Amino acid sequence: MDQRRFILSPEERGRLLAIGARLQHEVKGLVTVVQFKTYQRWVKEQREGRKPGRVGRPRSIGKPLRDLIVRLAKENPGWGYLRIVGELIELRCPVEKTSVRRILKEEGLDPRPRPDRSGRPDFQPWDVFVKLHLNTLVACDFFCKNVWTLQGKPQAYALMFMHVGSRRVWVSPATYHPNGDWMLQQVRNVLMWLDEQGLEATYLIHDRDTKFTATFDQLLRATSVRVVKSPVRAPNANAFAESWIATVRRKCLDHFARFSLEHVDDLVQTCAGYYNQHRPHQGLGNRVLGQPCTTELKLAQDDASLVSIGCLSEVGGLLKRYYHRAA
Repeated sequence: MDQRRFILSPEERGRLLAIGARLQHEVKGLVTVVQFKTYQRWVKEQREGRKPGRVGRPRSIGKPLRDLIVRLAKENPGWGYLRIVGELIELRCPVEKTSVRRILKEEGLDPRPRPDRSGRPDFQPWDVFVKLHLNTLVACDFFCKNVWTLQGKPQAYALMFMHVGSRRVWVSPATYHPNGDWMLQQVRNVLMWLDEQGLEATYLIHDRDTKFTATFDQLLRATSVRVVKSPVRAPNANAFAESWIATVRRKCLDHFARFSLEHVDDLVQTCAGYYNQHRPHQGLGNRVLGQPCTTELKLAQDDASLVSIGCLSEVGGLLKRYYHRAA
């Protein structure tokens, strides 16, 4: 007698019950894949509206291990379930590849390696790329404002560069005509600035504005700086530059009517200097660039030192900074 056990899936069980219903469930002696008592139990569960439970062996993968599998998949989209199996073996918690594949499907994750648009399965998500290269990443972008002149209101353009890891900013002089020659000169200027500041740059992010010419990118590559273009219509991909530009507009430029390129330069360079030297940065623990951590600062010990705090303001009082007056 064949003692093999057949395990029916919920779909197969449903088809068997549908066939039995045509016979008024009088199938004793006809059903051989399961015992008649089991068949009767299934009929009862169907009438009561109960859904079939899981079949096969009980699943013994606990929640911590399951969460780890999901974490590995989310943090490494290019891995795929087979690569995750290998990593679990390395962590001394081996799991069968079919189990890993099933868990990812249940969590709504594709168990296959997820390639980028170029077809490469080993790509990095944008936010992961930025975090990994934070200390050698430079973000740049254009911003513009109208200038009131006797000939009309032409737009003045400026190009800003931010070394993302240190948050230090360099801004070009304003111009009405950001042509190719002007762009190349700004590349040379910012490279000299990075060298003077002792800042390392291996990647530069910019958008797909046509003002970023091929020669602009080629000059950067010649100095071993790799150019990375942000995705189309995705300003958040260059969030550091966009945030700085929005701050300059909101805190300064939007409050003034600008009458010359020199006027625009004075406002923008003042903002850049304030940003680099006096403004606390929330992303750096609310400290000024170059300032030690709060735990290393010498704290004021008496009320007299707090009373003697003075204020310096720039650009009509829009930018303020406070300091301890000398005794």
